[in-house]
Amino acid sequence: MRPAVTPKSILLVEDEASFRDVLQMGLAPQGFETVAAAGLAEARAALEARPFDAVVSDLRLKDGSGIDLLAWMKERGLDVPVVIMTAFATTETTVRALNLGAVDFLTKTKNDIQELSKVLKGIFSVSVSPGPEVRDIGDLVGVGPTIRKVQALVGKIARADTTVLVTGESGTGKEIVARLVHRYSDRSKGPFVPVNCGALPEALLESELFGYEKGAFTGANFTRRGLFEEAEGGVIFLDEIGEIPLPLQVKLLRVLQERRIRRVGANEERAVDVRVIGATNRDLRDRAEKGLFRQDLYYRLNILHIELPPLRERQEDLPVLVEHFLAKFCRKLNKPTMGLAEEAMAVLRACRFPGNVRELENLMERCVALNSGGPIGVDLFPDDLMARNGGAGPQAAGAPDIPPGGFDLEAYLGALKGHFLLRALERAEGNKTKAARLLGMGFRAYRYWLQEMGGKGTPAPAFPVPESFPPAEAPEGDAKGDIPNDFL
Repeated sequence: MRPAVTPKSILLVEDEASFRDVLQMGLAPQGFETVAAAGLAEARAALEARPFDAVVSDLRLKDGSGIDLLAWMKERGLDVPVVIMTAFATTETTVRALNLGAVDFLTKTKNDIQELSKVLKGIFSVSVSPGPEVRDIGDLVGVGPTIRKVQALVGKIARADTTVLVTGESGTGKEIVARLVHRYSDRSKGPFVPVNCGALPEALLESELFGYEKGAFTGANFTRRGLFEEAEGGVIFLDEIGEIPLPLQVKLLRVLQERRIRRVGANEERAVDVRVIGATNRDLRDRAEKGLFRQDLYYRLNILHIELPPLRERQEDLPVLVEHFLAKFCRKLNKPTMGLAEEAMAVLRACRFPGNVRELENLMERCVALNSGGPIGVDLFPDDLMARNGGAGPQAAGAPDIPPGGFDLEAYLGALKGHFLLRALERAEGNKTKAARLLGMGFRAYRYWLQEMGGKGTPAPAFPVPESFPPAEAPEGDAKGDIPNDFL
């Protein structure tokens, strides 16, 4: 007999009773269990009362909006797929919904049920598949929920012809994302022009971006088109955009607002048809608040936002990234297929990877180039990586040992768990969903254990040491360490 499939539970948030009934009747035959909420307050109460597999919400509600619901869920770390439906879609509301984590934004039509059912089945086909499907968009590879959300967002943002800001630590793949947005957009036949704004001095950066007229300055012996003009009909990628000097930010803001540029030394402006994608590893909001970056430019750039997670928050993706890069460089260097030894993978799992995916890619290229055959071992890893990891994995120096008098293992493990629960919350800046992801836990399990520790405001204890947990007295009946006969 085939095992029974548990129906997916959907919270329907719709203030129009007749349309709500239509959705419920239409989704029931598709195998979905629906619970109705007539507004924002009812939806919040339902989400606090029980878990749901997905939420479908109207944009306009009698006591708020679907955007308000998304913001509330994000604030509480509720990692549930949300689909927004509306008869009044605008670019602004679509962008806000996607930036708050909505997985899709549907306009109400006569095919509501078919479209909605298709979207919901697409969401759950990922979560109920028999094994993790490795998705590979360029080098944006992964199986985990974090990178899948980024991949889905890339596809949606590619179709919206407006400015994009990509943020993340160095090496997380910001240029890869920019190239993918270009590839899947209507501008794919146009040029992709990358510019490293941090590598050029201010005077040269202006002439590079906007071009110059003959005689504009000493050495300007001819008229030259700038990179904005070179990107006509395509995309210009402004990497390290946070490094652009303040005076030049004013000119960039005008380009984003008016889509017009003025060459250095020119008297007239000229129109440009170009999509701008900016990228930075800095916190532009913080820099704007400190006066180091123009606030108006920040808000103009931050229309569509993609945040790339660091590799240390993507442990589930590490094996598939390793496999992907090894295969890539085996083909490139014309070498037979190879893999990592278990000890080598254990070392990688313990690495912090400050250089993120780029560091891992470079490491795999080194290993393929140096490997003479067989599994790749830690002997091919560079000395600095081994030093950062404290040795070769489980036997790393400084690991806690059993004290001479023994210790209470159960109490120690409880303290260790509490330490990492709260350290993860600090690392995630209070976001419980991200903290749970850092520890490879589900959100509900993380929230339960956090409450056991005393809640969100509890400071993280110091790293526990076995010496602080002397052995407890053995329970009565175990004083002599007797083992029941059926265990012998």
